[in-house]
Amino acid sequence: MKKTLILATGILLLPIALLIQSCQKEPATDLTTAQNESTLKRKPHNPPPPPPPQFYFTNCGSPVITGSFKAGVPANATLTLNYVNSPGGPYAAVTTTAQNGITLTAPAGTLNTGSGSVVFTASGTPVNTGFYWTPFSINGSISCSILITVTYAPVSGPTADPGPASGSTGIVNFVYKGQSVAYKTVRANDGNIWLQQNLGSPQVAFYEADRASFGDYFQWGRWDDGHQAPNSSALTGSTSLMNPSHIPSGNPNFIKGIAGTMWWSVGGVATDTWSGTTATAVNGKDPCAVIGPGWRLPSSAEWQAISIQEDLFGTLAAYQSNLMLPSAGNRYSLDGGLTQPNGDIGYYWTSTGLANSKASVLFFDNVYNAGVVAADRAEGFNCRCIKN
Repeated sequence: MKKTLILATGILLLPIALLIQSCQKEPATDLTTAQNESTLKRKPHNPPPPPPPQFYFTNCGSPVITGSFKAGVPANATLTLNYVNSPGGPYAAVTTTAQNGITLTAPAGTLNTGSGSVVFTASGTPVNTGFYWTPFSINGSISCSILITVTYAPVSGPTADPGPASGSTGIVNFVYKGQSVAYKTVRANDGNIWLQQNLGSPQVAFYEADRASFGDYFQWGRWDDGHQAPNSSALTGSTSLMNPSHIPSGNPNFIKGIAGTMWWSVGGVATDTWSGTTATAVNGKDPCAVIGPGWRLPSSAEWQAISIQEDLFGTLAAYQSNLMLPSAGNRYSLDGGLTQPNGDIGYYWTSTGLANSKASVLFFDNVYNAGVVAADRAEGFNCRCIKN
């Protein structure tokens, strides 16, 4: 009986003992897991090194150019290209593929580590005007396309009118700003001969925002006395600087101010004129008269007609016309400051006065508007001349 009781008791206690043993082992298992996780976290991590920064040229679209490129004129220019992230080391001579007749070469040299520059020399004769991209690469640099801008060659030759066909061109020689100049002329669709350059411009525009072709900015009724230069000094006007009779010999300053002090802001009527070579209280000297006999400013009616005949509706259309008009913006009457023209609008004076000290001006913009409108005579706008 006693043995039976002991055996039964042992049988009952066995699961309890096993349970106790199991509970005692679990903390050891948890500790081992924590130690393993800690070891994994402390295991050194060695990511691959980052790639070196890319070696490239920074001013491919705007190289530093000494000299210029003119169609039909042998190139005589250097172009400086700047680079960054260079690994350094020597490089072989570079010769680019000819573009529009121009080849660029750079002699062998050694790259700086980091940043530096390479100078190319241009050779050849540009064939056409426009924008041309010349690609190259040095020692694994990212391919760089150099922008080269080719403009028209300066006009030269004896004075000769264009032929009778629309679009035919000629040359006229005259003295402007005290210097002998030659300008290109064209037979327009209205049958008349026009300048193909703005007064004061050294060249015919080769695109609508060609800054070199913008020329001078005249105030209505004024002439070649120096005020029209884009960088001429600005003088605040007064009642004694109100119309051409106050400056018969000219004034080299652009006359600015508010209504009542700015140029010709008082007393101007529709019958005022801008013609001939004599300055009076009601007439300004025509700046086109310096070109020679028959040359003058176009009237409002002539600009209105040519805007239709040449389709000047929009900046691109105005440039692509026979007149090749650039979009030069204007010079402000209030402060004498220039707009920052980006080819989005053009203004051209007419010889026609309007009431309330205003005058007619042709304008066109980059959303296909064009027409003759009224403007303050004190504004600075471009002048384009016509021949009788």
